[in-house]
Order: sequence, then C-alpha cells, then structure tokens
Amino acid sequence: MNLNRYGVNFDEGLPLVIPEDFEQLYVDCFGDNKKVLVDWIQNGYQPLMLGGQVGSGKSTLINKAFAETKSMPDITLHFDQETVNLDDGDFWGITLAGFINVSLQLSIDLSFCILPEEIGGYEAGDWKKLTQDLCPQEYTLDAFTRKVVLRNKVAELARSGYLERVLKQIGCLLQEALKRPLFIFAAGLDKFEVDSAAQIAVQEIISSLSAYKTLFEVNAVHLFVKYPRLALLDRLFITTVSDDAIVDMMKKRLGGYAKEQQKQLEILAHWAGGNPRQALRLLIHYLAAKRQGSRSTAECIAVAIRNTTGDFFSFAPQPSRELMRVIEKSGKIASALFSLPGDKETARRALYGNWIFISGVGNGTEWQAGVNPLVKPAYDLSDFVKTPELYLLKAYAEQRGMSAQGLGLSLIDEQTGEEKTGDQLLWETIIFGVESPVHTNIGELLNILSAALLSRERADRTILAYKDGAFLGAVRAYLFAKANTYEYQQCAHYQLEGGDGKQPIADLEAILSSNIDVISIEFTGKWTSHQLQTLDKLRDKLLQHQLLWWINLDSLKEYLPYWTQLRQLFEVFILEDELLANISVEEVEADLSFFTDLVETEPSAEANVVNNLKMVLEYLQKIRGDS
Repeated sequence: MNLNRYGVNFDEGLPLVIPEDFEQLYVDCFGDNKKVLVDWIQNGYQPLMLGGQVGSGKSTLINKAFAETKSMPDITLHFDQETVNLDDGDFWGITLAGFINVSLQLSIDLSFCILPEEIGGYEAGDWKKLTQDLCPQEYTLDAFTRKVVLRNKVAELARSGYLERVLKQIGCLLQEALKRPLFIFAAGLDKFEVDSAAQIAVQEIISSLSAYKTLFEVNAVHLFVKYPRLALLDRLFITTVSDDAIVDMMKKRLGGYAKEQQKQLEILAHWAGGNPRQALRLLIHYLAAKRQGSRSTAECIAVAIRNTTGDFFSFAPQPSRELMRVIEKSGKIASALFSLPGDKETARRALYGNWIFISGVGNGTEWQAGVNPLVKPAYDLSDFVKTPELYLLKAYAEQRGMSAQGLGLSLIDEQTGEEKTGDQLLWETIIFGVESPVHTNIGELLNILSAALLSRERADRTILAYKDGAFLGAVRAYLFAKANTYEYQQCAHYQLEGGDGKQPIADLEAILSSNIDVISIEFTGKWTSHQLQTLDKLRDKLLQHQLLWWINLDSLKEYLPYWTQLRQLFEVFILEDELLANISVEEVEADLSFFTDLVETEPSAEANVVNNLKMVLEYLQKIRGDS
C-alpha cells in the first residue's frame, strides 16, 4: 500500500503486507487467534484450515503472523489468481508448478520421472519450461492456448493417479532437502462457493496437500461443511472484531484527520457489524458525503449506510426473511442449517455473502451470530431494533434538538409536508435506495472518484452502470481529462467481450499486464455464468489496479448475483441519463483554452487534458446544437 504518513489512507480490499503497513495501520484485534496461528507456524506440523468471512482480515492476519515468526511458506499456491477454467486440471497444474519451482530453486534432482516429456513433449529434464507454460507470467493468446492444452493433459494424468504419485515423490525429496516438514500456503480457496464445480474439483488437491504442513485459506462457510476427506483437519475461525477495534482501525486510516471524529466513528463502527472491510467502506462513503457540505452528520451517516448497502447487496440473491428474523431474535445460528437439504442454500448464502456475521465460536451445534446491520432495513427487522440503529437515532435526535426519548414525537417531513416520527424519517432515509446502486451525475461522480483519479498512488475500482451508452465516450474523455489535471497518467480504454467461444478472462489477463495507470473496460457480449463466476474468483488480481468498468445496467443486474467477491471490492454507480447536463460548453472551452497554453510536449498531462476536452466539447456542441 502507498502510505500517506500523516493523512488519509484508503485502499479497501488490500491487506496489510509490508512492515510500514503494520507500523502505521495495524490494530491487534484478532486476540487468541493470532497467538494460535503464530504457534502453529512455529511448532505445528499438521494442516490447518483458517476460515473467516469476506473482509474479516484473514489475509492481514496471515501476513502479520508470517512477519512475526519470520517464517514464510516454502510453497505458496494462489488458486484464486491463476485459475481460469476452474477445473481439476487447473488446480493440479498450479500445484505441480509450485512444487517444481521450489525444487528447481533447491537444485533437487527430479530425474526419477520424465513428466515434462509426458505432459508437454519437452525434453525429459526441461522442468523450467513446463512450469513457465503451466503458469505463464505474461499473457498472450498463444500462452493462454498452450496453458489450456497442458492443463488438460495434467487433468488426464491426475485422474489416473499418476500425477499424485509424482507430486508425493517430489514432496518427499523437498522434505529431505529441507530436513523439516514442507510448509505450504494454499491461498484463495475462500473465493470458491460451497458445492460449486470449482470447490468440488479442488477437494482432491486439498486432500493431497493435507499430507503436509499446509495452511488453507478458506471462507467461514467452508468450516461448516463436512467433506469426508477434510473432517479431521484442525480449524481456526476468524470471527467479527469489537467496535473499539473498528474505531481504532478507522482512526489509523484517518491519520491526523481523526480528531473531533470520535462520535461519528463510534456510530459507523456499530454499523460495520465487526467487519473491518465494511467499516472502511462506510467511512469512505461518509467522508464523500461530508465533502458535499450541505448535509448534517446524521444525514451523512445515513447516506453512507445506504450507499454501502447498495455496493454490497444490490441485485443479490437474498436469504429468506424467516432465517434472518430467527438469527436476529436469537443471536445464534445452528450449524445444522448449513447441511440440511431444505435450508443449506439460504444459510450458506447468508454466511458467504455477509448477510449475517459470526461473532463468536460455537459449541459445535450453535454459533453466536447476528444480522449484518446494513441489511436490517431491507428485511424490516425494526421490531428487533438494537444498538446500531439506536445509536444513529440518538445522533439524529441530537442534531434536531430532541431528546432520545423524543424520537417518537411527530415531525414534519420537509419534502412531503407529512407528519412523521423521527425514527420513521430516519428509517426511510436509510432504506431509500438499498435495492439498487447509487444514481449519480458527473459532479458527484468526480467528487467521489477525485482522490483516485487525481493520483497515481491510488488503486480504486469502480463500476459505472449506464442505461444509454450514447454519451459514454464523452464521459470517459471527461474523466480522463480530470485524471491528468495534476500529473501525467496513462489512461486506456478496452472492450471485453464475453459469450460462447470468447475468452474474456484471458483477454483481461493481457490487459492487466500492460503498464497503464487508469484502465477503463467496457463489458460487451453475452457473458456466460461460468465466465462471470471465474472473474469473481480473480478478485485479488485486481487489487493493484485503478479500474473503471462500464456495464449496461440490465447486464449488471445479471452479473452481480455471480460477484460475491467483486461487489465488495468495487463501488457501483448508476450514471444518470443527464450525466453531462451540469457541464457548460463555456466551462469546457475555458478549461481547453487554459490547458492549451500549457502544452509544451506530448505526451504530457496537459496534452492529455486538451485531447480529452476536445472530445467533450464536440459532444456537448452536438447534443445542444451549438456551432
């Protein structure tokens, strides 16, 4: 992460990695779990499944434990970053490449078999070429095609049992060379939904890796599902963290700007539900609302709640209301719900999609749990109003000179003139818009994106949904112009086509390998469910990139149910039809004149601004009939 030592540090989705990250931003909120993980790294030898919900801080905890112990895995397998087809050939291919690479680094003699020749027709000892083609670092169409062919062959050898025996022999040679148990980190398994094709395909690999000291990074829901081969593996569960820890996290992210924000941060923390990533998303939306200047604190918090809810849950398949009411009322969830045929879909969906949060380790049959505060308004659970809602209601009352007991008093709705109670008005503010992403105009959009687009140090990710694509070229040009207002940034636009016979994932890999500061991608074609699911698993490959995705609104409604991971990494906005209405021709002409005088060389920031503003001006003159 690129740190601002004294200012605001936001790059949601990125775990803490380097010592500077931990020094400035880390909050020790994992309690005994960190001690257990550290002890396992230092002294353990049996495999361990570490599970937590999306945004719970699993990756940060793992990185912290590695740093404290000064022990890094011998082999790290990124199953979420390299998988394309999500079948057994991919998983075995990634594992094989990982084992071979470490063997080559340790100069281990692998002449006991001729696997390179058997898989790819290489020379018998050309293991390096085999691994390069199994997991290419740079994507081209030829490299992608070659990889698919090789992994199909790998799948064939795996089904025969031959490949597993080869891997077992390589593992023995590695442990002999290291003179200790082989330490493996299987990362990214948390991206695969329970009983999906990919999750079923990876079981053989998990079983094989369980012969070693392997750390499996999984989602919380995976710890409730009893796969026969994995039933005996040790488990470590990451639950929600305390509100105090959430407040400390937000203070560290705000740096010197945290002063005078204690009360606001406490309110946001209650709405975070103990999930660190959700807390950061709430804080980002709250600060964006505050920058507009005209809203009260309570209103800004309500807007943050609405917008964050829209990012996470718009157009998503929802768990049943009955399940949510039972959990909210009891504060528990039965582990049996994740295995019963009639209930598993809704219970698993609720846990995997963060509709509910596990707050305490259970006794084997029941776990402490609660409904995510963000979704309570959508489920009309107000008869079970608890601390988060009451906290905001109190703030709402104070801003209007009311007592906490005065929330039931009648107030006049300024917009409708209707007489309503204070809590009614607040609930309506929160509920408004939660079923769809935020609608925005160009001014609001630039306000939200400005920190990212005006700095090469940010790596934010935004989905821009549109109803009519006629103005997209002008909108992109305007955003690209703003991106080059203060410093030169390379901005490039691509089309990514999905559908039968298309290879959008491979095309995306090639795009990401380019050295572009701001990557703009328009989604076209009829994407298949398989392609959408695969893209969701590649979430972590997108973390380091500044992305603007343009997706037709009707298509987005189809995509989002498949994007449990991506929707918590991207902010989603719906572009209003009159997006450019508040931009005058005179304003663009003035900017164009100013920056034209500044152009000395191409490429430069000033030249990019001029080129893009010319496109905007041409569009505005066309639609408004100006000469």
